[in-house]
Amino acid sequence: MQTGGDIPFPAARVTIHTPTLKEIGFIGEKEFLIGCHFLNFNKNRLLEKDKSDLEDKSDFEIFMSIMNSPGTAIHKNDAIMVLALLFPQYEIKIKKDEILLQSEKNSSSINEQNFGDFKDILNQVFCLGEESGDNYNPADALAAKIAEKIKKGKMKRNKQDMEDDANFSVYEKFISILAVGLQKDKNILANYTIYQIRDEFQRFVQKENYDIYVKAKLAGAKDLEEVQNWME
Repeated sequence: MQTGGDIPFPAARVTIHTPTLKEIGFIGEKEFLIGCHFLNFNKNRLLEKDKSDLEDKSDFEIFMSIMNSPGTAIHKNDAIMVLALLFPQYEIKIKKDEILLQSEKNSSSINEQNFGDFKDILNQVFCLGEESGDNYNPADALAAKIAEKIKKGKMKRNKQDMEDDANFSVYEKFISILAVGLQKDKNILANYTIYQIRDEFQRFVQKENYDIYVKAKLAGAKDLEEVQNWME
């Protein structure tokens, strides 16, 4: 993932394109992040009261029921836009029990059997499990609201409540900080993938902390908490 290349998705016999931040900008960072967490649906993140009626349903069954519900247009569109970034060579079609990926040369699908593998790749490529460190972790809130709306048979038609709970400018901040801190062109950083920008940002922060620590020690400071070498 350091190279930003496409990722094999063997269970569906296709590859997943790793979009750059510039490509993500085509659909908007807000929509992208909501779509990613929506595609990463996991009923185990629901509150007990919200999943009581869904215990006999799989994650994929619940997800597809949402995708096929006429009242979920906003979240459905976010998910479809993310899928279009991930599978640019394919036409995306939402069927009753599968997400069909169709091109002139090939046809495949995301289904009950490979949905778990698909989510694993999403988590790795987009570091979804690490978003909470950036004050962005809407998965639980979104999932709980989805479950609530499922039971009511409808979805709220605006997503202002989700936007109010989330910080959607994470990667813009990364680009801005690294452009100044490393004296890099923002246009170059915009062609990074999420994995690459996060990795470089974390390494930059480690180096900054280490440099400050070394300078303080050389200046005679004592009782400093030891900082790990930034190259480790």
